[in-house]
Amino acid sequence: MALRDRINPHILDLAPYEPGKPIETLERELGISGSVKLASNENPLGPSPRALEAIREALPKLALYPDGGCFYLKERLAEHTG
Repeated sequence: MALRDRINPHILDLAPYEPGKPIETLERELGISGSVKLASNENPLGPSPRALEAIREALPKLALYPDGGCFYLKERLAEHTG
């Protein structure tokens, strides 16, 4: 059986993602400048200081597998909800 035959038909009908034009191309085509790209889940302000701090704190742990059972999350939720 070919791999394609194992894929659900509605999955095969999905259209591939089509990214938008680069902002430089769009500005050139429209004759404008100073555009802010928001359509591709991008943030022109960058990550928040709190997000950057969380990333810095996580860096030493990147070589470890995550807690698949969410032990600490469940523990905190139990403390919060009683």
